[in-house]
Amino acid sequence: MPIIYALLAMIFWGLALFLAALASRKIGNVLTLFWMELFGLATGTVYLVFNHVQLSGSIVPNLPILFTIAILQLTAYLSFYKGTEKGQVSLVAPLGSSWSLITVLLSVIFLGEILKPSQIFAILLILAGIITVAVNIFGIFKGKSFKFLEGTKEGLLAMLGWGISLYFLILPSKELGWFIPAFGFRLFIVLMLLFYIKYSKLNLFPKDKKLPLNLLIPIGVFDMLAFFAYSLGVSKGFGSIVAPISSAYALVTIFLGIIFLKEKIGLRQIAGILGIISGLILISL
Repeated sequence: MPIIYALLAMIFWGLALFLAALASRKIGNVLTLFWMELFGLATGTVYLVFNHVQLSGSIVPNLPILFTIAILQLTAYLSFYKGTEKGQVSLVAPLGSSWSLITVLLSVIFLGEILKPSQIFAILLILAGIITVAVNIFGIFKGKSFKFLEGTKEGLLAMLGWGISLYFLILPSKELGWFIPAFGFRLFIVLMLLFYIKYSKLNLFPKDKKLPLNLLIPIGVFDMLAFFAYSLGVSKGFGSIVAPISSAYALVTIFLGIIFLKEKIGLRQIAGILGIISGLILISL
């Protein structure tokens, strides 16, 4: 069952990020994230009500870290969506999905975890893949200036935001369980976005554009279901098996981008993507 949960998380996250890329190109990254988080929060509220989840008294001391996680998640999502607006989904997705590299490195530095030789090799493989996907290497060899490909800088920023925030999520999850922290930081994200939208005079219902609810509702539901599936997977099995499978959601997003957006990627990018995905699998073995 844990592997099935991991596969479900991979599929749901892959679908959510692909649909978010489409929505972001229609109404922008801020409104896309707001409606995605709102519908995701509604899905979580249904679970909260019907499963009678009890709020722990220790939630107040954890509010600062949940707020920090919300800021990092907000930065990561907005960067990812902006990247898919500017560049190809099939290039931005594998960069964002490399967040586990950051989480592992932080665990080694601050938690004293020791890496296996295979995991060190996996890190090098991911780094090589990231450079191959994000940077125009041949342009450097031809004497041109160092240049990131369109959207890849935002993909790297998303990787950092997701990686650091999921590292920070370890502590409140141990104290409050898997559901409350995820629900809490999403609530913070929605409130922060509401504040930004109000004071930047953005319209929640754009007059010149039809709100793509056919995309926004599934994005929110899929994103929350992915988190549920991931959390259930790690609660019932080894995280070392569930995590790498779940983080391979980029495969789904890349596949959909090539089929429905007719994106074309070169052999160099293909090699980089394969390096990233292989490293993600190896890093937790």
